[in-house]
Amino acid sequence: MSTVIPFPQRPATNTTTGTEGIPTGRPAPVARAVYTVAETAEILSLSLGSTYALVRSGEIPAKKVGGRWLVPKGRLHQWLDELPEATTEDVAAELDRIERTAQRQHRRNGA
Repeated sequence: MSTVIPFPQRPATNTTTGTEGIPTGRPAPVARAVYTVAETAEILSLSLGSTYALVRSGEIPAKKVGGRWLVPKGRLHQWLDELPEATTEDVAAELDRIERTAQRQHRRNGA
């Protein structure tokens, strides 16, 4: 009769470790270089449809890969940094637009 002594498993180099340095066996998170259009919409607080329209028009920097639009993280943040600052006139115009929309809604609901 022979005795078999199993070798301990080595942790894979691409797995995470717990708080005490013990391997968890879970894959290590991979830093992604791109955002999806849905993630971009969330970041910009825009609707998904508006974001797709901006991507298709070339306003938001993106690449179509395998039938999917991908937004490079670095290019998106550079694009955001290069956008012009809003002026007081821009803010006033946006507030006017919001007020007109609210008045139209009120007339539709009240009439």
